[in-house]
Amino acid sequence: MSDERIEPSIDHEYIVELETGIDKDTRQPTVVVRVTTAREFTSFAYEISLDLTVDHAARTMHLEVGGLSIPSVMMPSKGGAVSERTTELLPIGTYQFTVAKKNRSLSTSFVIAKNGTLTVKSVSNSFALIRA
Repeated sequence: MSDERIEPSIDHEYIVELETGIDKDTRQPTVVVRVTTAREFTSFAYEISLDLTVDHAARTMHLEVGGLSIPSVMMPSKGGAVSERTTELLPIGTYQFTVAKKNRSLSTSFVIAKNGTLTVKSVSNSFALIRA
């Protein structure tokens, strides 16, 4: 019997989810971008550094994924590291969405419909899975 640890196979590093929501404070409609690592951790609920840039005129949204950090309140937890960013609900139309980390990136498009729903052209590679 071997004591060697067997690492699970992971198809992608991050799961990026886009959805519409309502801001708790302002009660205004928003777009929520949630990023979770596919790899799970058993010690703490790690956070992911995220930088979200929206260009309304160009109809683009760019998400830069940074490193992991331990939150200021270290609660024992297991699961993937997770963070989210919100922005005001974008006008009706099609937008380009890019996720990047260092020298890797992945692009797709999403649509904001008249009724405020968001649909995304789901796309995946070894870096990330983007879905609504």
